Amino acid sequence: MTDKTFEKYKLIIDEWFVNGFNGLKAYQKYYPNAKDKTAEQRFSKVSSIVKVSEYIETVRSEISERAKMTIDEAFKLLTSMARFDISECYDENGAFRSIHDIPKEARMAIEGMETEEIILDGKTVARIKKIKSSTRRANIIEILKVLGGYEKDNLQKTTIEYFMSMTNEERIARANEIRNQLKNLKK
Repeated sequence: MTDKTFEKYKLIIDEWFVNGFNGLKAYQKYYPNAKDKTAEQRFSKVSSIVKVSEYIETVRSEISERAKMTIDEAFKLLTSMARFDISECYDENGAFRSIHDIPKEARMAIEGMETEEIILDGKTVARIKKIKSSTRRANIIEILKVLGGYEKDNLQKTTIEYFMSMTNEERIARANEIRNQLKNLKK
């Protein structure tokens, strides 16, 4: 792989980080004529190149360092949000609790709050409080991705299908990459 090719691959990976980890869209940003299936396969191939996967790990480490958050912490937060119970926002009489009385884990699942006051003759006669919580389904889907819940579906794409989607140049480059990896293993 040339330095120029690697720089292009880095751009694709950077786009992947920015767009919410959509490999298809990241690949198509730089190769707009690529069909969806081809873009998915090519992104998969690009991201599996040793030098590119090392770059991905470097970027992840830098992001983690800047955010001061580990993958474990993010996963625990995601799990907590998936288990969010709306009843924690209400007291035993069914009244909405003060934000400071809601347990921190429950507060972390709240994405937004809105309060409306109904005023009659200059007096507040009612308050309507609305909360928007994170989507349980979306959180569970993200957890399944992390835990490999979709791995079976991802593995159904055959190696032959993947290999046949490559250009001759890409096949040769991949074969050379595998040869180099084998040489390194023998050392």
